[in-house]
Amino acid sequence: MVRTTARILSTTILYSDKLAELRKPKEAADFFTGLESEDANDWVQDLKNRTINRTTDDSVIVCILDTGVNRGHPLLEDFLSEDNMDSIKSEWGTADTHSHGHGTPMAGSILYGDLTDIIQNTSNIEIFHRLESVKLIHPNNPHQPELYGAVTEEAVARAIIMNPLNKRIITMAITATDGRDRGKPSSWSSAVDKIAFGEEGTSNDKSTFCVSGGNTVINYAAEYPSKNFEESIHDPGQAFNTLTIGAYTLKTVIDQNIFRGATPLVNAGGMSPSNSTSLSWDNSWAIKPELVMEGGNYGIHNNGLIDPDSLRLLSIGKNFRTEPLYSFGDTSGATGMASRYAALLTSQYPTLWPETIKGLLVHSANWTPEMLGNRNINELPKTELKELLRIYGYGVPAFQKAVRSANNSLTLIAQESLTPYRLDGSTVKTNDMHLHELPWPAEVLTGLFDNEVSLTITLCYFIEPNPGNKQYTQSYYYQSHGLRFKMIDAGESFENFRERVNREARDEDSNGSYPGESWIIGAQIRDKGSIHKDIWKGSAAELATRNVIAINPVNGWWKTRKKLERYNNAVRYSLIISIDSPDNNIDLYTPVLNQIDISIQP
Repeated sequence: MVRTTARILSTTILYSDKLAELRKPKEAADFFTGLESEDANDWVQDLKNRTINRTTDDSVIVCILDTGVNRGHPLLEDFLSEDNMDSIKSEWGTADTHSHGHGTPMAGSILYGDLTDIIQNTSNIEIFHRLESVKLIHPNNPHQPELYGAVTEEAVARAIIMNPLNKRIITMAITATDGRDRGKPSSWSSAVDKIAFGEEGTSNDKSTFCVSGGNTVINYAAEYPSKNFEESIHDPGQAFNTLTIGAYTLKTVIDQNIFRGATPLVNAGGMSPSNSTSLSWDNSWAIKPELVMEGGNYGIHNNGLIDPDSLRLLSIGKNFRTEPLYSFGDTSGATGMASRYAALLTSQYPTLWPETIKGLLVHSANWTPEMLGNRNINELPKTELKELLRIYGYGVPAFQKAVRSANNSLTLIAQESLTPYRLDGSTVKTNDMHLHELPWPAEVLTGLFDNEVSLTITLCYFIEPNPGNKQYTQSYYYQSHGLRFKMIDAGESFENFRERVNREARDEDSNGSYPGESWIIGAQIRDKGSIHKDIWKGSAAELATRNVIAINPVNGWWKTRKKLERYNNAVRYSLIISIDSPDNNIDLYTPVLNQIDISIQP
């Protein structure tokens, strides 16, 4: 960003052969939060006039479990009706009772994302999802911690009663004040897992559940990033089935007229000061957060920290008559925007399961150059890869990549069910294994010879939490089942591959560490929780022969607690596979389309 005069601009920069383009900078959030309410309302009204309501009675709903929502804001009133508001306790009412507003700006983030850019645009926007609000907490009447899980279950039940037939994204940016569980399940996280899995695990009562990872409080510049590394993801963010959201930032603009000489604490693309991590957890527990989204930044000014609105998101204000636009952020704002992505994806593809929605968002994610230290992912040693995932998860989701394939980037999705265990006499043993033969464009890949391509696989499923209340020392005592994926090696026959997968599945200590698969992340790091993602890179010719993926079950309490008779239960999983070529002129999509005969709807 350059601040200069027209004279200097005309005599220096314009004559540089390094210059590709000049653009006027967009206003940051502080411009809008600094307006008089009348002027701010003009911007709000303009956005309202450009917003096209595409919702119907059967639209996807995002259920906000929070401090209540003030629905009278002009940007909310068309998408949140009185009939879609409830409260755990009727005497609380449904209004936002957070001192500065929390549920209301959450609602703004879920509908619009970061208003900073949208409000300055001149084009129309379409909204396809609606909102629900169930007031979960009240500052003057806190719940007992041991009841957090029960009241969350009650809140979701109230939402289902309001709209029993709609697809629903549940979002909760309310967490405990600390991360004392360090990845181990709590009564609250178990309740959240139970909600996402469904009471009976049937197809109709599973939910996409987005949860905040919880905030780290940074008071001094020297505390960043070490305090973030020490701060554990907050309860219930350790839940296996949730999409737990952390925060990164691209916001670095500080008004030098007000804060002369100030610099951003975090470089663009780095970890937001509010992000908490799972670095301190035992290695057997889930990788959290799975995703990071914009959470804002701090600045350094006169050796102290500053928090100007220019380094935060823009949302809608609780006191909408006097403060229609409000600065927002941290992991709450990030969670709101992730929930919006989940709602948009579900609206566009209503037949996709919640497991697939979660899987696609994780599958589309990538790390910024700042997160990778300006290196390629395959240059990181295993210790740094593990740290990368436990700080940033799988990175920042790319919504357009989640929504559709490109010609040079093909994505395949399989939604399947299997029965992981069976009763053999008096012993419960592992049962089904699925083999997926992939419709690779073999001729195209073989024709590319040594050109590098990448293969990305994401496997997502929901587990049923163990109904016991003991302290879980290992993850397989908590999860109903686990699933793993394996890929055929170059030159490995189909029968040898099947035999290898069966052999490794029987050996619980093998960690699936067959060297011929050559994954970048590797099974020992990725096979935690209930979503697993990895990347393979190599020549196109070699990938043409790696066209079989196996899905096999591993241990869980359905196998070890025989008396509960879960060994006949079937489970669902989503397998998402992409191949990418860096050459935009290579068409990987059309040969596969022709091979599997997909009929495209207009």
